[in-house]
Amino acid sequence: MTREELIEIGIKIYNAEGTDEEIDLLSDLFDENVPHPDGSNLLFYPENYNARKNDLKDYNPTVEEIVAKCLAYKPIQL
Repeated sequence: MTREELIEIGIKIYNAEGTDEEIDLLSDLFDENVPHPDGSNLLFYPENYNARKNDLKDYNPTVEEIVAKCLAYKPIQL
């Protein structure tokens, strides 16, 4: 899947364009095509988000930034 396709899917997820089932399918598709383990969750929550400690008011990345972060992720190899 191309970066542009991931951005299109990310925009649809972020804007909730579709039914809950459609958004779930788009989220799964996004997650299957990026190496980042949090994938589509990063559209709404920062990495390592903790509701007791973190405030979401300052978290406002663009979909393009999220896609770039997801594609740049490299898992730790032991």
